[in-house]
Amino acid sequence: MNRYIRQLSLPEIDLLKQEAINNTSLLMVGAGGLGAAALPYLAGAGIGHITIIDHDTIDISNLHRQTIYKSDDAGKSKAAACAQYLKALNPEIKITAHDFKLNEENAAAFFAQNQFDILLDGSDNFKTKDLLNTMSLRHHIPLIGASVNQFSGQVGTFEGYKKDGACYRCLFPEFPSDARNCNEAGILGTSAGIIGMLQAHITLMKITNCEQTIDNKFFSIDLKTLRISSISLKKSAHCPSCNSVQKAQQSDITTKETPMTTMISIDDLNTEETVIVDVRQPEEIANDPVHHEVILSPPLNIPLPEIISRQDELPRTKRIAFVCAGNIRSVQAAEYFAAKGMDNVCVLDKFSL
Repeated sequence: MNRYIRQLSLPEIDLLKQEAINNTSLLMVGAGGLGAAALPYLAGAGIGHITIIDHDTIDISNLHRQTIYKSDDAGKSKAAACAQYLKALNPEIKITAHDFKLNEENAAAFFAQNQFDILLDGSDNFKTKDLLNTMSLRHHIPLIGASVNQFSGQVGTFEGYKKDGACYRCLFPEFPSDARNCNEAGILGTSAGIIGMLQAHITLMKITNCEQTIDNKFFSIDLKTLRISSISLKKSAHCPSCNSVQKAQQSDITTKETPMTTMISIDDLNTEETVIVDVRQPEEIANDPVHHEVILSPPLNIPLPEIISRQDELPRTKRIAFVCAGNIRSVQAAEYFAAKGMDNVCVLDKFSL
């Protein structure tokens, strides 16, 4: 977990949310301009299982925008080369690459054999986008759609299987007949990079539930003027997809309240047999050790990023009091284990020492 310590330092990203990232299974269709920009950040954040589908091979003309590939990669499978790059970036996660074109003939079998928590559209054609929208509706999977062309891009979250959620075809009931891909229209490399990274950012916001105001939103970005506009997505009663796929009931998702964290002072420490666990880094402890006359045994040091992998070291028959410099990391640790059903955890108020 040390690899994620910087995002764990954010008040919005606690151990439970990092665990949600680590437990996510994600499908990206397309390892081109969007996928090559989005996937490294998702792998770096710790997405537990990333599946890539792309039937294309790397061409030298791709490299100005698909910068994870090298000149020597020309002719290689994009899916395989992308997977190799991501595995080197984060060997702790699982990467699966498929070198085939997702289409109407193979999609049903593929989704029947694989389960995903979130879908990312990195394709460059409306036929694939429509197919992914259909799979999102059928299997109740959020779809983060994106597109980029020349100096502009679009990205949005589609959940048409929800009662009040919009799907991709609610927004685009008819596809334009004159649409051109980047091979025909041209594209500035940074345009693909910005939109791909925004797609990754929205994905992480969705997984961690950090910012609900971006749900059901569609963003258009003019990358010449850096002007961003957004619209709120609404389910259409005349949507060709929502009405052809059986309407799903609103997702049965219940939000569990995080149990209140018990805070104890040093005066309460010996009211019950307690093991103190210091969740700071060793160098922090060396500069500011936990010390008080009532503390008879040195605290156990398990830094917060390691607390999940080392949880077997925690005693189960004694009260556990987490401590840190400012009661932030210790509260995260206590909340994590309380949410897992442990009722003998608390926080030792550092300011009472």
